[in-house]
Formats: sequence, structure tokens, C-alpha cells
Amino acid sequence: MKVLMFHNVGEPPKNARLKSLYVKPEKFKRWLNLLNRLNFRFVKPQELEPTGRGVLLTFDDAYRDFLENAFPVIKALKAHTIVFVPAKLVGQFNRWDYRKVNAIKPIMNWEELSFLVKEGVEIGSHTLTHPFLTKIPPAEARREIEDSKKLLEDKLGVEVKGFCYPYGDHNAEVVEMVKKAGYQYAFTTIKGTYAQSPSKWEIRRIYASGYWTTLRFLWECLK
Repeated sequence: MKVLMFHNVGEPPKNARLKSLYVKPEKFKRWLNLLNRLNFRFVKPQELEPTGRGVLLTFDDAYRDFLENAFPVIKALKAHTIVFVPAKLVGQFNRWDYRKVNAIKPIMNWEELSFLVKEGVEIGSHTLTHPFLTKIPPAEARREIEDSKKLLEDKLGVEVKGFCYPYGDHNAEVVEMVKKAGYQYAFTTIKGTYAQSPSKWEIRRIYASGYWTTLRFLWECLK
């Protein structure tokens, strides 16, 4: 089984850098409809298995274009997905990299996230402020991991089971913090299948690039 990693589903701004982070809406719809026609199962994190034709859809950063462009497709297919939220930046924008990518990307607000929860979308933590967890003091990293879970749960009224390492940055100490915080699974940016993942707290994913053709996307899902 594969875990697919998305960021933006939308048209990239003209002067934006890292345009591969953007999957155009028509392409996203085509990709998911193709998986559906080929009888892929859209699974939940707890349904991941070493083998089988299943995919888990994950979205990092909780950008508003998820609600506008990705969610209608996901809802139509009755697919499960998990959205990872930088909890202290809800209703703001990508403060951690807007200069680097030369684009300000709006993050969904609490009302929008609450709507998605009611619609069955799973919410996961992406820390409070999207830092490199191995490059800040351990006590600060622990706060980012633990307090983001509590804030999301308090605001949305659901258990937050999943975590995603910002930038994929983690080490053994950070993984242990995530376990102790009560997360049931966590996701990296290391390329690979679920079967290749060292543990449930170091799940590997496939980064779905906006530059891919549909054939390349299908190949990555099938191989």
C-alpha cells in the first residue's frame, strides 16, 4: 500500500517557486478518478497493510485550496483523507516558507476545519508552527508536538491520532516524543511504501509532484 503526499491542489502563482508542490485541480481529479476506476481502495491510516492495492491520501499544511479544489473530488469518491494542520497558524498563512517559495498560501480557519471534520475528513497535527524539530531545543520540540495535539482536539472536538513531521525532519528522540504524546501513527517525507516503513511512527510516503504526467502518477501507485 502507498501513502500519497500532497500540498497544494490549485494553479501555482506565476512567480511562485517550487511549483511542483501544486497539482492542478483537473489533474488531481483525473488522478483520483483513475485510481477509483482501477479499483484502488482509499484507506484510513489504521487500514494500512504491507500488501494490497490501497492508497492513503495525505495533505500537508491545511491550505485553503484543499477545501476549494481537493475536497469536492474526495467527497464524490467517498475517499478517506487526512489533513495535517500547523495548529498555531490556523487562519493565517505559510509563515515558515513564504519567502522561500515566493508565495503566500492561506491556511484554513477553525470554521473551515470544523466543517471538514463533520464531513469525515481526519485532522492530524503538523506541530504548532512548522519548525525543524531536530534543530530546536528538545523542550521546545516537545511543546510543538504535544501542544498542537491538545489545541486541535480542544478546538475541533475530535481525537487527533496522526502526526506529520514538518519538512520530514525527525530523529529517534523526536519519534519517541511523538509516541509519548499519544499519537497512533506519524508520517515522514521519505519515499517508500508502507511495507518499507520502519514503524507506525515513521511511515513513508510518495510525494505526488505537480510536474508528473498521469502515466507517471499511475506508475508510482502501481510499482
